Amino acid sequence: MKKNSFYILLFAIVFALFAYGPGPSSAGAPASHTGAPGEATCAEAGCHDDNTINKGTASLSLEFEDSVKKILPGKTYSMIVRITDKNVTRFGFQLLALDSKTELNAGNYIITDSIRTKITDNRYKLQDRKYVTYTFNGTDAIEKGLGEWKVKWKAPENLNNKITFYLSGVSANDDMSDKGDLVYTRSYTLPVGK
Repeated sequence: MKKNSFYILLFAIVFALFAYGPGPSSAGAPASHTGAPGEATCAEAGCHDDNTINKGTASLSLEFEDSVKKILPGKTYSMIVRITDKNVTRFGFQLLALDSKTELNAGNYIITDSIRTKITDNRYKLQDRKYVTYTFNGTDAIEKGLGEWKVKWKAPENLNNKITFYLSGVSANDDMSDKGDLVYTRSYTLPVGK
């Protein structure tokens, strides 16, 4: 009986070390946290909520390859989400594209790096919206001070209104909690091209 108790205790200790050891603690931002119309941000929704939004030292950006200035109907665009913050090794993000007039989901994401990114949606509120966010492995910095994710987005075939991309990012202190982290938001509106 003592031998069985020893093995159970040993298993519990090993499990606790793996479960609570260092490493990323999240597998993607919950849907509807970009700060878009009708949404909160992670700084307002009860997770990374102990710092003022957009008050840290990080730089958050959405970059279109080929320096896109207008969205063409049905065209697929390569995008890079980038956040920089000196000496930080853990980051997160969420990205949403909306029709600027209707505030409905616009276009579709195409995952090009399933190790670092994934698509998520909301099953409860704003159910038409599709987001791209980080995976468990996607929280790791590309290099110290740099978080980066690549994804493609296909514009709607029927496109009449401007598209607004809502982006939120987190620069995390990597202390295995959601406290002490910093949240940033940006939005980008692009007109329809011909």
